[in-house]
Amino acid sequence: MKHGGFSWNKGEPPNVKDFSVNLNPLGVPKEIEELIKDAINLKVYRYYPQYNYKCLKENIGEIFDVNPSYIEIYNGVSEFLSLLTDEYSCPQPNYGEYPCYNKYTVKEEGNSYVYDLRGTKVITSNPVNPTGSLIDESEILEFLADKRELVLDESFMDLSDGKSFRNKIEEYPNLVVLSSFTKSLSIPGLRMGFSFSIKQKVRHIPWRVNSIANYVFSNANPKIREFLNKSKEKVIEIRDNFEKMFPFKIYDTHAPFVLVEFPIPTKIINKFLIENGYYIREPEGFIGLRDTHARISLRDDVQDLVKVLNSLSPKTFKLKS
Repeated sequence: MKHGGFSWNKGEPPNVKDFSVNLNPLGVPKEIEELIKDAINLKVYRYYPQYNYKCLKENIGEIFDVNPSYIEIYNGVSEFLSLLTDEYSCPQPNYGEYPCYNKYTVKEEGNSYVYDLRGTKVITSNPVNPTGSLIDESEILEFLADKRELVLDESFMDLSDGKSFRNKIEEYPNLVVLSSFTKSLSIPGLRMGFSFSIKQKVRHIPWRVNSIANYVFSNANPKIREFLNKSKEKVIEIRDNFEKMFPFKIYDTHAPFVLVEFPIPTKIINKFLIENGYYIREPEGFIGLRDTHARISLRDDVQDLVKVLNSLSPKTFKLKS
C-alpha cells in the first residue's frame, strides 16, 4: 500500500514538496508548537503517559462536545483499524487499509463518485479518500435506521465543508465515528487518533500514545475549534483558485485534496515532478481509479505545482503549454 508520503532517505525526511500528503494548509497551530516545546522542556518523555488517558479524553470531549466516556484513544486511526476483524463491506475507491471482505465499486458520474452503503456492516471514509466525495446524509441515516453497523472515518471532516456525524452516536449505537488530529493539525508524526461511540470497545492496550502527544492534547485549548473553522475556509479558498488554474479534469471535492485526471499515466507526470522537487499521489492501491488519476493535496503553494505542470513539454506529454 502506497501512502504516508514520499519515502525518507537515510533517516531524514524527503526534500520535496509532497502533494501526496493531505494536511492542514495553515500548518501546525502556534499553540500546539508551544505545547510540544513545553513537553520537551519538562522532559515528559521521561515518564509513562497517563494510563487511562483520562485528562486527554476529557479535553478531546470538550473540543468536540462529546461525552468523554464515549471516546477511545489510539496511536492514530490506523491502530483502531488494525484491531478490527475482517467483516466489513467497503465502497471503492477508498482508503486501502480498511479491513473488509467485500469491496464493491461505486458509480462514477461526471466529475464525482456517488457512494452507496451495502451490506450489514460497512466501513468507509467520509469525505472519501481519495475522491473527495461526501456520502449523502440520507444514505447514512437510512443505513443506521436499519440497525446496520457503520464505521465512519471522518479523518478529513475537520477540514471539510461537510457535516460530522459524531453528534449521532447516542441516537445510533450501531455507529462508530473515527477522527484524528493528524490531518487537521498537521501533526502526522505525533500519532493521535480517537473514536466516538457509545458501544464499540476494543481491547485496551496501555500507553497507546507517547507522553509528548498525551501532554500536548491534554492541554490544548478547546478554542482550537476556531482554528479548524478558519482552516475550512482556507481549504475552500485554495480549492476555488486551483479549479481556475488546473488545465485538466477535476473532480468535485469536499476534502483538503482533489482527485484529478491527466491525459497520460500519472507515473510519467511524477517522474518529471520529482526531478523538479514535487510529488503527487499516484493511483496505485486505490480500487476503481485509472492510471491517469492522481490525488493532489490542497496546499497553500499548490499554484506552484500547477505552474510546473504547465511547463511540461506539450509535444511530448500532450499537455497545455
